Amino acid sequence: MDTHTKELEYLLNNYWCVKEENPKEYFQIKNNLDYYKDFIQTKLGSRLIVNDRFIKLEKIPAIPKSYMGLPNFTDTLEYSILMIILLFLEDKPKLEQFILSNLIDFITNTATTLELNTVPNWNILHHRKRLVNVINHLKELNIIRVVEESNLFTEDASAEALYETTGLSNYYVREFKNNILEYHDLNDYVTDEFTNQDDSIGDVRRYRVYRHLMYSLASFTEDLNEAEIDYLRKFRSSIQNELNKYTSSELELTKNMAVLLYDAETREKFDFPNNKAISDIVLLVNYNILDKVEKHTLTLNQDETITISKEQLSRIIKEVKQEYLSYFSKFYREMPITNFINEVTSYMMEYDFLREFETGYKIYPIVSKLVGYISKETREQLDLFGGTDNE
Repeated sequence: MDTHTKELEYLLNNYWCVKEENPKEYFQIKNNLDYYKDFIQTKLGSRLIVNDRFIKLEKIPAIPKSYMGLPNFTDTLEYSILMIILLFLEDKPKLEQFILSNLIDFITNTATTLELNTVPNWNILHHRKRLVNVINHLKELNIIRVVEESNLFTEDASAEALYETTGLSNYYVREFKNNILEYHDLNDYVTDEFTNQDDSIGDVRRYRVYRHLMYSLASFTEDLNEAEIDYLRKFRSSIQNELNKYTSSELELTKNMAVLLYDAETREKFDFPNNKAISDIVLLVNYNILDKVEKHTLTLNQDETITISKEQLSRIIKEVKQEYLSYFSKFYREMPITNFINEVTSYMMEYDFLREFETGYKIYPIVSKLVGYISKETREQLDLFGGTDNE
């Protein structure tokens, strides 16, 4: 893989590159900006922030998808806590220290003042876990550092800790052109940067097409407008040439899908498959679906999708659990079958493998690109089930 390709894919796969934490990558990216800066600006239309502390590629999708959330967050309370902590850190200079109890009081008071649907109650274990999850996220991004910790907050609501800010918190949230208090849905945040511009022509159309490809797991015809579909058809070769130059991906266009397939050395976009055991289970379900298509027990529609009833999908997921039960962790082995089916289905919907309608589901062709199996001849485990269980 070309060195420059690795640098761009580092920016694509990471929130940012902080010099203090990753000096080698920081200087490699900074010293070679001229190589891929034009691609970022003219094809993606994305903002590249470069300063003496970090480099950040702002990855705003063409269409918001559920899998684009923070991968370790499980509910809206974590996002609320995250935004409140950023408010807490806003006026704190680099290296200023603060204690956990002060942060907790600020979160409670702010959530109460804002009349949030859920005001954290630190006597509830679930709420304490959510806060710890957010703090871990901020630590991973080098926004705060641990100076000293006593007992774990998840185990003891009176536990104390000392942190310090790195001064990066003010760069976490992107800048908006308009008043976000007037926004009503996720799409308002996505289109903010293109206010009063026609997204079916010129630069904006090109930006959206490349963002569909590079910031989404896959894009389907129902996600694209006619102008974007037309652009993909007319400029397929030039798009592939650009992608070959700057990434390790191959563009695949089918009747209903546009997807970038990366080589084995490159981590999957959006962390799928990831370190959660449920993602490995979904790979097996995808393989089961593909096997049934090849055996003609499931039928492809003209648009390469599969229409399936809720009962059919439940049977497929149940078959996977029965066949591979011995490979599952205790968590999933003992999970009631109804809960198991619901969790797998929800996860597949989150990653756009399927979408629900009134009488059932529609399965999308991305299923055929992300599959996994365990050899029936040797029953060897093939890089599966090494992940963690969901909480």
